[in-house]
Amino acid sequence: MSTGGQSVATPGGGAQKAQDAAVTQGKPAEDASLCTVEIYGDSIMGFNGTATRPSMVLQLFRPNLLVVADHSIAGQSLADLATPFPYLTRSAHFVVIENGVIDAWQGKSINTVISDYYHIIQQLRAEGRVPVLTGFARQARGGELGQYSLLLRDYYDAVLRSIASNTGVPFADWGAVPFFGAWDLVDFVHPNKNYSDRLIAQLGLALDPLTTHCTNTLFLPEGAGLT
Repeated sequence: MSTGGQSVATPGGGAQKAQDAAVTQGKPAEDASLCTVEIYGDSIMGFNGTATRPSMVLQLFRPNLLVVADHSIAGQSLADLATPFPYLTRSAHFVVIENGVIDAWQGKSINTVISDYYHIIQQLRAEGRVPVLTGFARQARGGELGQYSLLLRDYYDAVLRSIASNTGVPFADWGAVPFFGAWDLVDFVHPNKNYSDRLIAQLGLALDPLTTHCTNTLFLPEGAGLT
């Protein structure tokens, strides 16, 4: 992949995807730890204008998975996450990374952003976990972001899609989710419940091919029961 006139080495995505699958398939299917999810993100992943956080929506959409931790922090850029990432404690098999759009808005060095993603991916694989990347949610003009920031979002999102393809990392393409402008946003930046739910549904679809072994109900909403 070439960015800004500089070439960035990329590992073979197909081979790595097969290795990630082997990590899952090499353990007993009844091992519920292989159906656990952990989430990192900024306020877009942590907020949808209601008390039901996006991570809980994922849990409701996919009761065969168990969201064991939501580390979303408002205002956390990819750079903020990447520095301490090797030293953070994790327990889930699948680790979702949503961070990055703040770096795009700010026009951070694209090569630095690429490097941060690669380091996070490599760290998770070294831990025996499966990284999952989301694309960037969309924003609308009229708030704190101008047209240039929105264009940067599009460019960095395309780069992120290439990173996922080149490394064989599962990718939830949030840019492909239907978006209806300011009507879908709380404040021109953060998705409202309807748009956020569509984004989380897309994440669920990205997880589905990886979790065919997760056939048991691991989460029951309060008051629900098996019949």
